[in-house]
Amino acid sequence: MNKWVVKEFMADHNHPLVKQKNVQFLRSHRVIKNADKAQLNAMRGVGIGTSQIMDYMVQQSGGYNNVGFTKKDLYNHVDADRRVHLRDGDAEGALAYLCGKSEMDPSFYYKYNVDEDNHLANLFWADSTSKLDYNCFGDVLAFDTTYRTNAYKKPLVILVGINHHHQTIVFGSALLVDESVSTYTWVLETFLDAMNNKKPLSVITDGDKAMRKAIKRIFPNSCHRLCAWHIQRNAFTNVHVKDFTNHFSKCMFMEGTIEEFECAWNDMLEMFNLHGHKWVTDIYAKRSRWAEAYLRGHFFAGMKSTQRCESMNAYLNRFLKTRLKLFEFVKHFDRALSRIRHNEAKAEFETHHSSAVLTTKLYALEKYAGTVFTRQSFLKFRDEMKNAELFFSVSTENHGGYRVHTLTKFRSPDKIWKVCYGNSDRSMKCTCMMFELVGFPCPHMIVVMKIEHLEEIPETCIMKRWSKLAKETVQVHHDNESQGDATNIIRYGALSSMCSRMSYFTSQSEKAFKEARCEIQRLTCQMEELCKNSMEESEREDLKATKHHVRDPIIVKTKGNPGNLKDKFKKPRHCGKCKKVGHTVRKCPEFVNTHNAFINIEDSIEDMGDMPSLLNHNMEGGSRHGTNEFSQNVTMNHFTSGISGASSTYNELYYNAKNYVYKKKINS
Repeated sequence: MNKWVVKEFMADHNHPLVKQKNVQFLRSHRVIKNADKAQLNAMRGVGIGTSQIMDYMVQQSGGYNNVGFTKKDLYNHVDADRRVHLRDGDAEGALAYLCGKSEMDPSFYYKYNVDEDNHLANLFWADSTSKLDYNCFGDVLAFDTTYRTNAYKKPLVILVGINHHHQTIVFGSALLVDESVSTYTWVLETFLDAMNNKKPLSVITDGDKAMRKAIKRIFPNSCHRLCAWHIQRNAFTNVHVKDFTNHFSKCMFMEGTIEEFECAWNDMLEMFNLHGHKWVTDIYAKRSRWAEAYLRGHFFAGMKSTQRCESMNAYLNRFLKTRLKLFEFVKHFDRALSRIRHNEAKAEFETHHSSAVLTTKLYALEKYAGTVFTRQSFLKFRDEMKNAELFFSVSTENHGGYRVHTLTKFRSPDKIWKVCYGNSDRSMKCTCMMFELVGFPCPHMIVVMKIEHLEEIPETCIMKRWSKLAKETVQVHHDNESQGDATNIIRYGALSSMCSRMSYFTSQSEKAFKEARCEIQRLTCQMEELCKNSMEESEREDLKATKHHVRDPIIVKTKGNPGNLKDKFKKPRHCGKCKKVGHTVRKCPEFVNTHNAFINIEDSIEDMGDMPSLLNHNMEGGSRHGTNEFSQNVTMNHFTSGISGASSTYNELYYNAKNYVYKKKINS
């Protein structure tokens, strides 16, 4: 064993010792321990910023002097950890993460393509839960594009639907290279491949032409509806006529026949004298995709707009930021998705473990609805029961195996609805076609249930997708997140929780504190030795991971808003030296001239004695070593005594340069 022996101590060759209160700033005393790193990773995994994590650790350790590192050290570790994940490339890291999920989830699906230079172009993924949700609720599909979610500005497409709790669910997600017809076609084809070629009955999007062409190509038999909210906004923007938007909305949502819609439309054109108006003419040509009268009989689950997409985008923007790399993006997206699914699990619990509070006089019918429908679906059905109080029967016609009930509405005797009731199977069909559109019995059907003295809702009037049994045959894959770093974070969290109670009691007395500290130190050494082999094995497994050999994507130019409007009016940045715009102090012409004069003076007086090392230092970004050498070895007195014959201009130049280096050192 080698030993070192101190033979002599020469105090005059040493720098002054650092005071005790400043020891915390020495590099040799600043170390981020593995436990702190684990805590840092866990907190960053839920979106807590590095600065806030530092504040928490300072409070936890009892002050800055006890934490053992600085905020800059923490940022450096985060950056180094990110570089480790990016050692094979950002795209490789993201694809490796998705590949790992596919190993843990057999039904996980992901697909990508690359451009001619092997850069990642499009990426689609959907897990087993999304696929099972689509199997149950894939009758209606809505999707929209959102921006500013990743560092490459790749548009994010989220394909969503609505479940039996009337919550938004995610069927799949894709990052796009552009927003062309070919790209949207690729997304929909890939989506169909992931969902076993099951096509939706209806699709809702905004007015994007590329989307519309792709839908027509891939879903030719699906009913395509344009977002009502976007159309109303465009009506307000393009037609500057008072009250036009209100009348336009009435035409859009009127529940009459096509003939009634056409009549109301012509009356509106006459009222506002809009014959020949370009936007009105163009939107009228698309009426089959937005007018309620034309969409009757097609199921949309109560959705009339892409509002659920917009809400989902707004929700995801709380987790996804423009600075995120791809491997970070997919992890943050999973975290957001897990919270959405937690809300569904909570709604499922409330549905199966709570009883409906009955408020109507139709006690038996309402109670039966509470046993069949989910909680939110029951509330919607009860609203229709209350609406039914405004309707009454005016006649009944018998036609052998069925009866036709004619109804009218209180204070609207000119409006009539007819409900056909089957005597044998108790089936119902109403001329309003609300059941076909929304999936709930309309008020007219409920009136007929009263007339026929039904105490239960006929099975033909119950759509399974709104019932408690909507997912009874589906086995949902529960993501236990037992994958790589996630497992370590979960274990760390579990142990931290278990130790928190012990920490509380041991902190109450000096004796308990000392005993616990000794035991913890013993266990720490034991566990550290135990984990060495497993950590080495884990590193070897990482090296064996599948390589996709895909280059990082290029930054995309999107169709959306090019940026915040505030940036357009942002004040120009002024130079700190000459106060002019167009450059900074580092590129200031006056500063460059000063620097050149400084170097020339050095050359002319090189025989006057030892010159400070700064004279050879590049003022426009020299090495940190040069800066430290100058700041440690040069003083103003030494400089002025060595160049007593130099001009006062030289002194002024040196003084400015010295201040510049000093400030640079402080800032670093």
